Amino acid sequence: MRRFLISGILLAVIFFIGCRDKGEVQAAAKGAKEAATKGTEGNPFVLGVSPMSGWYGWYGIEGTGIFKENGVSVKIQFFPVYSDSLTAFYSGQLDGICIAASDAIAPFNEGVDFKIVLVNDNSFGADGLVVHDDVKSIADLKGKSVSTEIGTLEHMFLLKILEDNGMTIDDVNFSNMTINDAGPAFIANSVDAAVLWEPTLSTAIASGGKLLYSTKETPGLIPDTLAVSSKVLAENRDAVQKIVDSWFQGVGKLSRREPGMMAAVCRGAELSTDEYTIMLDGVTLFDKEMNQKTFKEGTDFTSLSFTLQKSAEFLKATGMIDKVPDNVARILDDSFIQ
Repeated sequence: MRRFLISGILLAVIFFIGCRDKGEVQAAAKGAKEAATKGTEGNPFVLGVSPMSGWYGWYGIEGTGIFKENGVSVKIQFFPVYSDSLTAFYSGQLDGICIAASDAIAPFNEGVDFKIVLVNDNSFGADGLVVHDDVKSIADLKGKSVSTEIGTLEHMFLLKILEDNGMTIDDVNFSNMTINDAGPAFIANSVDAAVLWEPTLSTAIASGGKLLYSTKETPGLIPDTLAVSSKVLAENRDAVQKIVDSWFQGVGKLSRREPGMMAAVCRGAELSTDEYTIMLDGVTLFDKEMNQKTFKEGTDFTSLSFTLQKSAEFLKATGMIDKVPDNVARILDDSFIQ
């Protein structure tokens, strides 16, 4: 009996150890799988976000638990300086980035491998040229100091404003500054004018600046988008689909200014509700139906491919890129918005 009792205990111990080892192996296997799968807690999708009205919406999607509901883990990495986010994305530090569509053309030409999968919004007053009271028209800018960040969308917008009024960059005293520096420089009267985006634009206006020209005059010119690296698209399409679905789920709440959504955005972006409400008035948010419409080929700025083509031609004419891509629409992937 004693021998049987000892044998039984030994068998139980062996069984327990075996089960524990099996559990540890399974746990290790699960951990390894998560580490290899983008969009899981062990390997979250890293999204670069810069200060812009529509892009702040991602904070609301995160803060209201929409990502979690859709089974995807996203790490929002904030870049106060927009150009820094572009550098991080091109060097592979980010899986996805919030990027103005026209800013995607130059890296596309240079072989950076990514796709635009979603339009977040179109600027409708969120980007603008702010001036002091002595400047009454675009023509009055001749010889005046004007600042914005070279190579960015705001730079292109400035060139277009000047071109539309029969002027070139040589007619003004242009200085290259990040948006974060151009705004304070304008407020301090160090420059006569600046091309800014929200929230810096509203800050400059509240400090006594005058909005002379904005994207309300050129609707559709500046689409703000989500771009994802082709490597992530090839290996983790499911995670990208869940992220796009999360945007569509959240954008309705954002468009309706739902209190919970607004509160989550403002917590993440460190803004007051009033500040963010003003910012939202400067953009047209894009839901699923609007995305499907803008991804179709068209002959005006309501079509994303048309906007990209015209932007590429403009960038080439002003020497900001060496060539217009053979087929700029190749940068688009509409499979996630269907």
